[in-house]
Amino acid sequence: MKTFRLFTLLFLSLAATYGQGDTLYVNGTHVMALIFPEPVLRAVTGHPNYTFGYSTEAPERLGLVQGNPGPDSNLLVVTRDGSVYSYPLVYRERLGESHRFVDQKEAIGNVFPQKRLDDMGQREQRKPRTVPPSDSLRYQKACRHFLGRRTKALRSKRKDGIVLRLVGVDYYQKETYITLEVENRTAIDLEMDVVQLFKVHGNPGKRSSYQKLPLEPLYRHRMPSKVEVGKAERFVYVVPKFTLGDNERLWVELREKRGSRHMVLRSR
Repeated sequence: MKTFRLFTLLFLSLAATYGQGDTLYVNGTHVMALIFPEPVLRAVTGHPNYTFGYSTEAPERLGLVQGNPGPDSNLLVVTRDGSVYSYPLVYRERLGESHRFVDQKEAIGNVFPQKRLDDMGQREQRKPRTVPPSDSLRYQKACRHFLGRRTKALRSKRKDGIVLRLVGVDYYQKETYITLEVENRTAIDLEMDVVQLFKVHGNPGKRSSYQKLPLEPLYRHRMPSKVEVGKAERFVYVVPKFTLGDNERLWVELREKRGSRHMVLRSR
């Protein structure tokens, strides 16, 4: 608690000294997505009516802001490189934008000493800019292994003749492999628009403690574009390794490409 208070006081001091960025308008029915130049390390809002969701286990660049009616507040964020961002928060029923890419120039300061910043810059210049290919052999081999197992579904969701199943959640090296299955029991082919994974903390009815964080896939194996009538398709999503706490759940959302069919499977 003492560390958190010092963290907040430091942010407030920086905000008062260097000012704040553009006002962010938020509400409780839409998510305002902020994409920062570097992964989010810490963040705090000035009033419990406003929440900022971000990953604490595997820091990511994405943060999600929501708010309920009440007094204006502010958001303070520090990213992995020490940059500090400050934004006023105002509740508004209708939003003008749903996402924003934050520019490095919007930072109001930095929490790291100059020497550390210089060292970080030198390491960045020496570090090779290589990214593993999405279709890496390691992902493919592991996905084939998990698909080949005959296992019962951990959980399933049925709606309007469509069955969405969570078949398996497996850990291998630094990734989590999530095996899913979609079965079409209707008389119309199901054209897949998107399947999204979320790590959800808390209860949606309690906005002050509710967070819905997307799990961005590193690789998709045998992801179908269409599930024909009377058939079932099984596929695997590979995401960065994560675990679920006591009050956390995995959500799987499925949307139809040209149609209104939409369903959500909630684990645990």
